[in-house]
Amino acid sequence: MLARSARVLITLGLIGTSLALAGCLISSHSNEDFSGKYVSTRTFNEVQPGVTTVQWVKGTMGEPTSKTTLEDGSELWKYSYTKTKSSSGSLLFVFGGSSRSSTGGSAYVQIKDGVVVKHWRTDD
Repeated sequence: MLARSARVLITLGLIGTSLALAGCLISSHSNEDFSGKYVSTRTFNEVQPGVTTVQWVKGTMGEPTSKTTLEDGSELWKYSYTKTKSSSGSLLFVFGGSSRSSTGGSAYVQIKDGVVVKHWRTDD
């Protein structure tokens, strides 16, 4: 009977110690990177068709990834980007894992006679 009680106490002690140390033995990290010409949602939402000028767009958003002249004489400016999310974690410095995913998107601004006439975003 005493041997059984000792085993239970030892097991409970090991479980308690493991739980107390768990915060020290588990680590994780995540990161989000942008490449290309990313235009933040906040900046993009400041664009107002009929009001925002080409100078503001170029000064605030920079040079676009590409420019295309459309049939009506307007220009379509495209800002393309790739967003990469990575994360990793480990448990007891023995078990570990990581993941990485990439998504892309573009912001478009159509300009005619020096003023924005239309703008939109897409996700690839």
